[in-house]
Amino acid sequence: MTFRFCSPIAAIGATIFPAIAMAQSTIDTVVPIIYDRGRNVSVTERARPETNPVGLPAGGFTIFPSLDVQPGYSDNVYQTPDDRQGDFFVSATPRVLARSNWSRNSLQVEGSGNLIRYATETPRNQNGWQVAARGRYDAGSNLTLNLGVDTARLFESQFSGAAVTDVRSPTPYQRSQARFLTDARFARFRVVAAGAYADYDFHSVDTLAGAILSQENRDRRIASGAVQLEYGVTPDTGVFAQLTYTDTKYDRVLAPGVANRDSTEYRLLGGITLDIAALVRGTFGAGYIDRKFDSALYQDVKGFSFDGRIEYFLSGLTTITLSGSRDIQDASATGSGFFTTMGAVRADHELLRNLLLNATASLSEDKFFGFDGKARVTRLSGGATYLTNRMFSAKLDLSYARRKNDFAAGNGTTLSEFRLLAGISVHP
Repeated sequence: MTFRFCSPIAAIGATIFPAIAMAQSTIDTVVPIIYDRGRNVSVTERARPETNPVGLPAGGFTIFPSLDVQPGYSDNVYQTPDDRQGDFFVSATPRVLARSNWSRNSLQVEGSGNLIRYATETPRNQNGWQVAARGRYDAGSNLTLNLGVDTARLFESQFSGAAVTDVRSPTPYQRSQARFLTDARFARFRVVAAGAYADYDFHSVDTLAGAILSQENRDRRIASGAVQLEYGVTPDTGVFAQLTYTDTKYDRVLAPGVANRDSTEYRLLGGITLDIAALVRGTFGAGYIDRKFDSALYQDVKGFSFDGRIEYFLSGLTTITLSGSRDIQDASATGSGFFTTMGAVRADHELLRNLLLNATASLSEDKFFGFDGKARVTRLSGGATYLTNRMFSAKLDLSYARRKNDFAAGNGTTLSEFRLLAGISVHP
């Protein structure tokens, strides 16, 4: 029996080249595990020809322009523990995507913006954007090469364990990166080799006290690579081993006379991948991670690590997704870094053919090294998307986040924010 893998480029692209999103951690260096074999389709992936945009033909490409406009409200604009300020805002996300229609190989180019304007608290305005290109070369029936490059202006959340504290303006940074992934399959084996190089440039930020805080000591360059060997036990189940190496170099010292936090990191995971038709798909790997710092000033960090994502297909109309990870991140100023452990559950339900509901709950813990401290972040969110037709859709998003520290430093002992957004999406 020949064991065959099937990983459509859409799945690979969404995995190794993630879109802009607010995450608990700013730095993303993990090369992910690919598990899709084309046997299941989730609620959000399902084709809906009557409402899916058809795009605009342009030679061998199809152009997909879109514009999301969502008025919203935040009950804690500055994300502070005290003196909470609420305000209304408008979020606008213009986007243009060009996708090739070739029978072999593929190319995708994208440009998007993430603009936020507040009614009165204008220091919190944001001008985010991203430009990206992704390509796939089919070297043979069992060998593909994927390459992507992008640069983006992003903003850091105060709920991240790496974020600086007491800031009036949002914390901006520029991320420029390149990633590649080679996927080779033969008989029951699959070998995936991946690499990434990212440059992070953190900009100055205004503090609540009226000063300008430089973040040049957070600028860094991260190079990572991974090799994964997978063996197909059955056509829908495989076991794998993955080794990841990460090298982090800072551009400047942490402070005058204080060494920076250059480091090298190894992570070894072993686990299982599944894609059982009409039931479940996903992966879970567990193992060991070890980060060593070049300077003896910082405590090395090592311990148990895991990474997993499981999608359970409760029915053709409901998809339940469980995800979790345990990884190491660098702190913004204090200590060598922290372990961040996260678990989340998400439900997507197709109430009507054109009405999609979602709800998410997550819990994460940041365990800092260099001083005795932990922080826990709880996030709850839910929303709905109404697909009017191929041109228009409506969205409603609700979210709540709460961060509680057991140490006095940082953003205070307790920090929370509730947000509501409702608007429309135009997509010819």
